[in-house]
Amino acid sequence: MESNIAYLILKNTARLEKLIKENAPYDKILKQSQKLDKYILIKMRCINKIVVNY
Repeated sequence: MESNIAYLILKNTARLEKLIKENAPYDKILKQSQKLDKYILIKMRCINKIVVNY
């Protein structure tokens, strides 16, 4: 699961960068940014679970 999240973060970061470089509409950039935030939040929760368990 953790590697899947890392992949999704990387993939969605690339998409966001592409949208920004192409001067995409603000709504598309915002939606992609929110999607990326969601995956980063999931990753942070996984990291916190690992740290707490030690």
